[in-house]
Amino acid sequence: MGSQSVLSVVVLEDEALIALDVEQSLCDAGYNVLAVLPSSSEALEWLQSNSPDVAVLDIELNDGNCEAVARLLHERNIPFVVHSAIAFDPRYHDPIFQKGTWVSKPAGDGDVTNAVAACVRRRSAA
Repeated sequence: MGSQSVLSVVVLEDEALIALDVEQSLCDAGYNVLAVLPSSSEALEWLQSNSPDVAVLDIELNDGNCEAVARLLHERNIPFVVHSAIAFDPRYHDPIFQKGTWVSKPAGDGDVTNAVAACVRRRSAA
């Protein structure tokens, strides 16, 4: 799979079946999934000592909105994919989520992995 085989990903998802599906899709595409985390608090703690190449995050996790995680990722220049059933609405979502590549749930085969690849390409081109 070329350079993708060395790229690392963290997944933030609190729905177990969706988390397993996203993790498997990413692994099948040659990505190294470092962690699958169900909460913002766990993600913030994990990010204190880890730095993935890209992140996939659901906006609403089991401890609420992951705005702080998205901000930290953006500050650290780590691209992210927003994998959410909720469409972006500036009345309800912080603009930080517009910095991510959006993939609606339910996603089709390859949608998340294609978005991850696009994030990495954009970061490399910057």
